[in-house]
Amino acid sequence: MPIFVKSIVPFDDAQAAAERPRRRPLEISVSWVSLGRIILAIAVIGLLCLLGKLLQLVFLSTLLALALHQIVAAVTRRGGPRWVGIFVALLVVLAFVALVGLLVPGLVKQASTMVARLPELQKHLVTQLPGGGPLPDIANRFLQSASFSNPDVVMGKFVTGAGTALEVVSDFLVMLVISVYLLVDGCRIFQWLLAFLPRSQRSKCREASPEIARIVSRFIVGQFITSVLAGSYAFAVLSLLHVPNAILLGLVAAIFDILPILGFFLFVIPAVGMAFTVSPMTAGAVALCYGAYHLLEAYFIVPKVYGEQLKLSTLTVLLSCMAGWLLAGPVGAIAILPVVASYPVVEKIWLARLLQSDTVEKHDALEGES
Repeated sequence: MPIFVKSIVPFDDAQAAAERPRRRPLEISVSWVSLGRIILAIAVIGLLCLLGKLLQLVFLSTLLALALHQIVAAVTRRGGPRWVGIFVALLVVLAFVALVGLLVPGLVKQASTMVARLPELQKHLVTQLPGGGPLPDIANRFLQSASFSNPDVVMGKFVTGAGTALEVVSDFLVMLVISVYLLVDGCRIFQWLLAFLPRSQRSKCREASPEIARIVSRFIVGQFITSVLAGSYAFAVLSLLHVPNAILLGLVAAIFDILPILGFFLFVIPAVGMAFTVSPMTAGAVALCYGAYHLLEAYFIVPKVYGEQLKLSTLTVLLSCMAGWLLAGPVGAIAILPVVASYPVVEKIWLARLLQSDTVEKHDALEGES
């Protein structure tokens, strides 16, 4: 049988290249206008990063001004002129500053005394710990570490903490001044900023701003009330049980009560530790009293104080605080809650068209059931 062999002739490289479709080189053209916008955007972002602390102060000042506006609104509802309401709000601010000024010397004295007694406190706590077990061993190592028992190291940290506290106090005073200016001239500033928005968004902002302001102001006022109650309760309990530094520990409780859920553990630990210097039974009584108040605050005081304005679940509060802490530290953890609580207003006015037709109604129904 004959065998046929098919010959394979390779294509000429030049001919193959000529028959292939030519690929056009990728070209990106950027106009000078677009390049200028990119550079301007980068500059604005860098400027915002540099002014981050100032923006935080302005944001907190806005929240405080909204809270003080409740006083002005209460006066005007009773027929008084607006300037009288502003004057009353200024008197409240001055009274608060005077109270802080009166407490500072005593707080500094108690803090310095507590730092000087830390080695004695360390030895006393070590003797109170049980002998065996992993938890007592960990606590014993912590109490015997240089950062807790060495007076020089402790005093250095105290000086650093005092500098930080002084900076916080100065920032707070600046925040008070900014909030007063916003209280006096806030409406005109809002209208001035509103003019930058497109016409289609101005009416929505005018509609949303009163509701958001009411929610935020209710949150600030409610948080102030709950913090005062927590600090007063802590001071009363520690004073009755003869625990040292009751005023300082009460102030710590009032400050950390601002942080929901997490704040409880931050102010109960130093109180129990200081109560150990009296007796283990006193420490147990302090822990029991603090725990009882935490339940009372969570299930009775907070719903009564905040009312129907802030309907946030415990999980939402916890996740919001964690997200705020990661974004902006303690300031973010404090300030994020009124922002999250304002979401229903944003949903009704801006997001309703983007969602399913019955989404807003279902959310309202769920809020009514809570």
